[in-house]
Amino acid sequence: MVYEMFQSKVTDALQSRLGKDYHLILQKVPKNNGILLDGLSIMRKDVGVSPTIYLNSYYERYQDGIPFHSIVEEIFQIYQENSAVTRLDFSILNDFSLLKDKVVYKLIHTASNKTLLSDLPSIPYLDLSIVFYLFLEKNESGQMTALIHNDHLSGWNTNLDELYRLASANTPRLLPAEVKSMSDVMKSLAAEHLGRDYREDFVDELLCAPSVSPLYVQTNSSGICGACTILYPDQLKTFADMVNADVVVLPSSIHEVLLIPFEDTISFEELSDMVSHINRAEVPVEDRLSDQVYLYSRNLNTVIFAGAPVSSILS
Repeated sequence: MVYEMFQSKVTDALQSRLGKDYHLILQKVPKNNGILLDGLSIMRKDVGVSPTIYLNSYYERYQDGIPFHSIVEEIFQIYQENSAVTRLDFSILNDFSLLKDKVVYKLIHTASNKTLLSDLPSIPYLDLSIVFYLFLEKNESGQMTALIHNDHLSGWNTNLDELYRLASANTPRLLPAEVKSMSDVMKSLAAEHLGRDYREDFVDELLCAPSVSPLYVQTNSSGICGACTILYPDQLKTFADMVNADVVVLPSSIHEVLLIPFEDTISFEELSDMVSHINRAEVPVEDRLSDQVYLYSRNLNTVIFAGAPVSSILS
């Protein structure tokens, strides 16, 4: 079954299952880094908002042998679990005074998102852009958010400066930063996947090898769009003071960054090659942040491009 037929059959099957009180809309949805996903919106006719379910990954699973009826059932169950979104009072989206404590920010790559950024209020940051969204709700099923577009500003009678001021206060409060050593992360993954075969002493031995540099993972409490934690006031400064060194910042994805205490033996060129390779081989396109390596300078108290002459930063 070709992809277009798959989309049509899924839509028809769900329409039949849900009945005439529901309206299903299939549309292209722009995502990070120029990716367009096929979103299926399932809207009850007496409600003006609906959850969107992306079909691209379901088609891949269908090609891998998952039965069609199982996929339709799973999508139906996901809709049922998330249909509570339709019970929220979305009239608040018209009243900015009720939204001010929900404005947050995230980071995306500027050059890879020119089309998307043309419709978003944004602030340049190195080779990245700070963009804004509403953090509406978080529950056991996930979190509900809404990206802020240019036309929202006039409707809310607000501006970019106020968005940034609000997001700078809200984001660390709603989504506080978390830093874990890579050894803790590896131990957790190993314990999860190895079960009874997990041996902490063996993992400790691997991680304590002389060739392994201290490595830390920084994200936010949700693990979603957590790379923006490098913007949090004093977040990197506190970490740099703890390790008593400048900090190399590797953009693992839009969701997290890796931190390495700077040493003279570190090669920024090799790290850049590594980040680029991992992005191409391991990170989904829609989750990529940048191939660039950054450095938090304690003297400047700011993040700069790794290897950039200090004179060029100060000029």
